[in-house]
Amino acid sequence: MKAGSNERMNQQLFLKQVPAGIAGPDDFEVQNNPIPELVAGQVLIESHYIGVDAALRLIVRDSDEFLFRVKPGDLVHGSVAGQIIASKNSEFAEGDYVLVSGGVQNFTISDGAGLERCDINQAPLGAWLGGFGVSGLTAYFAITQVCKPQPGQTVLINGAAGAVGSIAGQICKLAGAKVIGLTGSAEKCAWLTDDLGFDVAINYKDAGWYEQLEAAAPDRLDVIFDNVGGVILDRSLKLIAMRGVVLLCGSTSQYSQETMVGPNNYIWLGTMRASMQGFVVFDYADQYAQARARMAAWIKAGLLKTVSYEIAGDVDVFPQAFQALYEGKNLGKMLVKLPAA
Repeated sequence: MKAGSNERMNQQLFLKQVPAGIAGPDDFEVQNNPIPELVAGQVLIESHYIGVDAALRLIVRDSDEFLFRVKPGDLVHGSVAGQIIASKNSEFAEGDYVLVSGGVQNFTISDGAGLERCDINQAPLGAWLGGFGVSGLTAYFAITQVCKPQPGQTVLINGAAGAVGSIAGQICKLAGAKVIGLTGSAEKCAWLTDDLGFDVAINYKDAGWYEQLEAAAPDRLDVIFDNVGGVILDRSLKLIAMRGVVLLCGSTSQYSQETMVGPNNYIWLGTMRASMQGFVVFDYADQYAQARARMAAWIKAGLLKTVSYEIAGDVDVFPQAFQALYEGKNLGKMLVKLPAA
């Protein structure tokens, strides 16, 4: 393909309006725009997969209080796994597979800064956005560098069937811990225990979920790995063990709320001499290669499973995929699989 020719148009997704509640199709607008000519140093990337992340709901809020924001009229942010189809950059060749933070669109032009090559012999391309990508790396570094569960300890994973939680729980099992997962359906509970090896899985939509959690953790919780926030985190704190660790990885229950609600049971942190801290995986960017090598070895040995939930279509199905994510339809990472894949 000749970059900048009229042979192809770039289908792109823009934010139309600030969503009320969970973002839906009416909040987005699809446009088909021409692809500019490449200049020296640039590459053209064709998207194969687009990651669907719950945190998108956070950055489309009508607020400037966060570090990054997508406003009405802006291209919707998204992480992409794709292939370079034209290059005027000596560092990258046509045919290279790369990760790019380029937005929800069919094609991305990049100057090469921030591109990360994907070795599809190490993991399939889609996995580089999920279990082998930022989601998997988040789980890896959060567990191995911060939570550090010991054999025989008890770990709670909130949001256990998602892209991060499903990997985090498996890594805790490799460390010899007892792992309890909280998730949102009986099907997901069965998947966690039967397929991923969690010791216990509890449906938080059951009226007696907290009592089930108490029974599953008679010696309390040494680690709480939280992706959810809100009521789930708040009630979990009452079971933290002496000198336990609470790691805040996400707060999906709060992203679409007009007013975010924090924990009320923080007194248990003091009583039990526990610690609570936030986590951002980008702090470990210089160690990604080593982490992926170790994870690849686990996958090859059958000790770690990476799973994705794919919705096939073009850019215009992204809003549908985003809604499905918040409806809890996914096991593992939610991806849009584009026609080029």
